Amino acid sequence: MAKYYLTISVTLCIALFAAGMLLLPAVAMGQDDGGDDSTSSVKLPNILGKNMDLISIMIRAMQLCLACVDIFALFMFILGGFEFLISAGNPTLIKKAKDTLVWATLGILVITLSYSVLKFVFEGVIRGIAS
Repeated sequence: MAKYYLTISVTLCIALFAAGMLLLPAVAMGQDDGGDDSTSSVKLPNILGKNMDLISIMIRAMQLCLACVDIFALFMFILGGFEFLISAGNPTLIKKAKDTLVWATLGILVITLSYSVLKFVFEGVIRGIAS
């Protein structure tokens, strides 16, 4: 059971690091050229893209989170298959592997359905704002 907590913790740390790198603005350090403040300025590139509003940022964050969870579910599916291969006919290990495969499959289905529902809701909000 402890290895699952370790796997979840590592996956969560990687997901948070990736989210921070994708969603937080880049830090730029400019040098002062000694001129007045009106002519010297630091231009930061917009790493989110042009015309990014709050809804677009929320959609991108949702896609990132669902992708991380989907990768974790795929990893669990592979782990269940591996457990099934190394069970060597032991009924308790086979049951554990089948349970892992069933729950990983259900997780992938729930992730896909939640993405569809959230995309539908966000598109409805965007259409409501635009009209």
